[in-house]
Amino acid sequence: MQWLRKGLAVILVIAGVAIGALFSLENTQSVPLDLIVLQLPPQPIAIWILLALAAGVLIGLSTGAWLALRRAATIRQLRKQRDRLLSATEKGGQNATQ
Repeated sequence: MQWLRKGLAVILVIAGVAIGALFSLENTQSVPLDLIVLQLPPQPIAIWILLALAAGVLIGLSTGAWLALRRAATIRQLRKQRDRLLSATEKGGQNATQ
C-alpha cells in the first residue's frame, strides 16, 4: 500500500511539472506589471502567474501553520486547566472522606 501512495505522489509531481512546462511554453507574451507605486519590467505572462501562485501557496501555508500553532496553544492551555481541576477535585474528595 505504501508503494502505491508513493507511486501516485510521483505521478502527480511529474504531471504537475509537465503541466507547468506546457503552461510556460504557451504563455510567452511579455507584459509589464504595474503595482501602482512600482512598475516591474516586462516578463512572460507565465512567470507572473506562477509567481502569484507561489505567493498564494506561501500565504496559505503560513496562515495554516499560524492557525495550527494557535490551536495547539489553546489545547495545551485547556489541558493544564483540566489537570488543575482534576487535582483540585481529588484534594476536595480526600478532605471530605477524612
